[in-house]
Order: sequence, then structure tokens, then C-alpha cells
Amino acid sequence: MNIKENFNLYYSFYIVASEMSFSKAAAKYLVDQSNLSHDVKELENNLNLNLLNRNNKGIKNLTTDGLRLFNYLDKLFQEHDNFIRDYLNKGDDITGELVIGTTRNIADNRLANYLNEFYKLYPKVKIKIFTDSANNLNEFLLSHKIDILIDYLPNINFSKKEDMEIETISKFETAFACSKKYYDKYSKDIKSLKDLNKYKLVIPGSSRRKQMLDEALQPLNIKLKPIIEMPDSKCMAEFIKENDCLGYFIKEEIEEYGLVALNLEESMPVNYIGIIYPRSTINSISKKFVELVLKNN
Repeated sequence: MNIKENFNLYYSFYIVASEMSFSKAAAKYLVDQSNLSHDVKELENNLNLNLLNRNNKGIKNLTTDGLRLFNYLDKLFQEHDNFIRDYLNKGDDITGELVIGTTRNIADNRLANYLNEFYKLYPKVKIKIFTDSANNLNEFLLSHKIDILIDYLPNINFSKKEDMEIETISKFETAFACSKKYYDKYSKDIKSLKDLNKYKLVIPGSSRRKQMLDEALQPLNIKLKPIIEMPDSKCMAEFIKENDCLGYFIKEEIEEYGLVALNLEESMPVNYIGIIYPRSTINSISKKFVELVLKNN
């Protein structure tokens, strides 16, 4: 079935599969819902394939054939968008949009320096930053909602994907810390990671940093028992200063928030940061950002 002669049918399937809903695709792309339904059904008949698994609520998921076709079309349309964007940006006066996904912690501690330099070089490029959970960010990269992902390494979701380029760009040293008053009172008694559970602990919740801490403690047969888990380092710092607790931080944050690091017998985890992007479909604007980050690495 010739895609050029039946482009509308393929495009209708693509936008429906992107939204996993006929009604959402119709509303987003301003097309008639019945036309979308007709086009997808006609495409399935012409290909003699079932592309969607349907239920009484609408679309349940894509079939194996539907997923293969969607991935092909997704790459095709992405390459087309990149071609148009790159064609319009042949000179030095680059315009367009750069969409970066990262975690809140990395955004607070690393991203500003990269963005400042990039903005000075390309002031007409619109920059968007998405901060979310690691799982959501991975999905955003695969679905092209973001151009580049900056995240902790290793990233188990992308380490084996052939099309993904993964470069280490930075690292965080970590430490447990507390207020100066608390340090003066208790630090002489806190010599080891094994001593931590004797005190009130606050750690980052549901984060890759917490996961890497747990992995480092597992061989030592230590399982921390925090009184509270918080997603934001600044909030965590304010809490432990007011409530005489110990917290787990990136070393750079400790001085910034007016805390004091504990000197423990064991080496603390080092968190590596990487930049991840699709090798075959990266656009020229994203490529320039990657080059800048790697140059300053």
C-alpha cells in the first residue's frame, strides 16, 4: 500500500495512536472524530491488519503490528520535523526550540550553567525545561516530547537501546549533613553509616539518588529508617535545621544551605550525571547544546 497515495490514512492512525484516543486526537488536531475512525478502519482493511486493540471504552492498546507501524511513522515524522528545523537554521542566526527533560535536583544544581552559555550563543532559541520522575522522563524522550534527557547514570532503560547516545557529563559527591548546632552536639558519636539509624533521618524520597544510596548500603547490610522522605533538597534542609535531624545531600548543597557535612568512615556514593539523546533523529539545535555541554565537561 503506497504511503504517498494514502498519506491521510497513515497520518490519521499516527495521531490517534499518539493520543491513544479518537476523541483526544480529534480535539487536539482539529479534525472530525468520525473521519479519524473511518480512516483508521480503512487503513486496517487495506493493510489486512489489526492496528488497535479496542474495548468498550475506546482504545485499549496498540497491537504488535500497530506498534511497529507507529514506531516507523514516529521516526519518519520526527526526521521530517528535524529536516525542516535544520533547513531553517543553516546560518548563525538560529531559531527554534530546545526541550530538555531532567530531574528537579539536577535542574537546581547543574542545568543553569549550561543554559546560560547556550542562551548567550543562541538567544533566539526558545528553551523549555521539563522536570519529572525518571520513568516519565524516559517516556518523554521515547515519544519525542523532549529532545534531550539529563539524568543520573546508569540509566537501565536506555543502556541497551541501540539508537540512544549516552554521555557522562558530570558527577555529584554526596554526604549526610546537619545544622551546626546539631553537629557540635552529636558528630563525635556518629562515626559510621551504621550509627545513622540511632538518629532522626530525612532523605530524598522516590528518587534515583535514594536508590543509589540504598544500593551502596545493601552490601553493608544497612537499611536506613528515615522519619520522613522529601522530594526537594531545600525543603529538606530547612526541615532538618528546625527539627534537629540528619539529611542526605549533594555536597554542593550542604554549604549553600548552611549545613555541616558529617565525616563518616565509609566512602559515600558518587552520583554520575549523563546526557541522553536519540542518535539518528537529533536535530541541529539539540546537537549544538550537546556539543556545548560535552565541551565544558
